[in-house]
Amino acid sequence: MIHASLASSWPPHSTQGVGDLQPNYASRVIRIVVWSFAGLVVLCVLLLSATAATLPGCTKCHQSPGFAEQTAKGAHSEVACVRCHVQPGAVARLEYAYHMIFGMRLRLAPTGTGPISGIPDRTCLSCHEAVMKRIVKLNGLSIQHSTCSEGRMCTECHSETAHGSAVKWPKTVQMNQCLSCHSTSQVRTNCSICHEKRSPDQRLRSGEWAVTHGSNWKQTHGMGTLSTCASCHPSDYCVRCHGIPLPHNADFIRMHPLQAQTNRQDCAVCHKQTFCDNCHKTEMPHPQAFTPSHPAVVRQRGQAVCRRCHLESDCTDCHLRHVHPGGATLPPRTGL
Repeated sequence: MIHASLASSWPPHSTQGVGDLQPNYASRVIRIVVWSFAGLVVLCVLLLSATAATLPGCTKCHQSPGFAEQTAKGAHSEVACVRCHVQPGAVARLEYAYHMIFGMRLRLAPTGTGPISGIPDRTCLSCHEAVMKRIVKLNGLSIQHSTCSEGRMCTECHSETAHGSAVKWPKTVQMNQCLSCHSTSQVRTNCSICHEKRSPDQRLRSGEWAVTHGSNWKQTHGMGTLSTCASCHPSDYCVRCHGIPLPHNADFIRMHPLQAQTNRQDCAVCHKQTFCDNCHKTEMPHPQAFTPSHPAVVRQRGQAVCRRCHLESDCTDCHLRHVHPGGATLPPRTGL
């Protein structure tokens, strides 16, 4: 009897008990996932908060020899990196912390905009507000920022201020920037207003003018801003070589077919054949065999390409008046 009772109690757990464990196991897994996710969220919040509050420096990563050397030479060498590169306010600090942790460290998100593009004028003016109230004289230049900086960011002229030549986005004041206003009749063009103790030859040896007016100027002068050439050169200066006024006037696009047909060699001085073809979407000027084959071009590319140059009458003059008899590309047949 004893053995029978023992046998009836074996195994110690019934199949019903095993089945009861499955829901409990599933609920435990769900709780683990939920708590793990919640813990991860709390960890991220703590990391973001700590980083946003302490604003760790940038020098741990940005310590390449050239960068560190140029930064130490700059006038802002004693200014903390975050003073310029992180905007004030809790939201800006959290955004900076997010890009630093998940972008720079973990590489799981974008690193944000570049340092220079992220420095607004108000950051610079928080220390340099006085420049907007007086004429600044430095390195032989006199600049009135209140008018000359209108429509421009500080970093367009001062990108090398903090890190010197180590920056990958070198931008300094260029003469063509000034001439965009000073070459007009509304602004005085006397050079001595802005330049002190610099001869015209010295001005040509710096900035982009060193390229456009250098020893290879015949090949490089077209790289400059042509609209400002007239500030120094007479109106017929470019015509002497190019044969046509430069830069082209506002109506030139409409009239350029006549120029291209009569003096095409003048166009070729600056423009390659692909310049015309890429704009017209077909070989220009049309080859002799184009007229018989142009219907296929119209069917393939549509009439919009043709209408960029041709009027409706250019089509109707042939297709309505001269097609019958003889066709548009053959002489009219006689003796009918």
